[in-house]
Amino acid sequence: MLAGLFALNANAQEKEELLWLMGEEVVKPEMIEQYYEVSQELVEFCKAENFPYAFYVWVSQPFHYSLAYPLEEMNDITKMEEAWKALLEKWGEEKYQRFQECIETQNEKVMVGLMDFSYFPESGAENEEENNYCYWQEITVKKGSEKAFEEVLKKAVGLMTEKGSELATYVGKGKTGYDLPLYFAWYYGKDQMDFLEKEKKFGELMGDDWKEINSHIIKHIKGIKNVDFWYAKELSYPKAE
Repeated sequence: MLAGLFALNANAQEKEELLWLMGEEVVKPEMIEQYYEVSQELVEFCKAENFPYAFYVWVSQPFHYSLAYPLEEMNDITKMEEAWKALLEKWGEEKYQRFQECIETQNEKVMVGLMDFSYFPESGAENEEENNYCYWQEITVKKGSEKAFEEVLKKAVGLMTEKGSELATYVGKGKTGYDLPLYFAWYYGKDQMDFLEKEKKFGELMGDDWKEINSHIIKHIKGIKNVDFWYAKELSYPKAE
């Protein structure tokens, strides 16, 4: 039902990959107030019923809402669908229809977060409670260049480790539903200005060595799409206990 964008938890570094169900809801402009009202009611109902699957909501542009569910395995998708069905039956058909009439389009996809190609500063995990902005990159890689591209990513992580970068860098890869091969890179900030300040410090620290890394990355990609995201805390259900 729901899918999108989720902050990597530092505890997940023990795994090689993190599986997410992702997607987007496009809301009818004239129904935006009702969408917020009903969605917030649904979040409160999830809390009351102890819904077992967390989800995170981010906004990229007006009326476009991205959500994400962190999952343990592909089978969890079916289990989550069953959990939603049971929850919505309790919530009531009338409320669910009020939600559905707000939606213009929906889609769902699957991606994995790649721990080996992500970078976590030695200073420790980011405070996810403070991350309200995300700079997101969708990187289309040339077919047949995936292995070479990932080798460059490993070198990039090595360089960031050597230099002691303070900018956490997360990398993922599209699976089901994406036009492949597609990779993702993203970074967080308290707000957009905070991220830009981090990015400036990163550039000054890495210098010409990072330009050299980029020169190799460019050889393997067809294009990059950059997206700004803002966290919609009031629509998210971050902790399922």
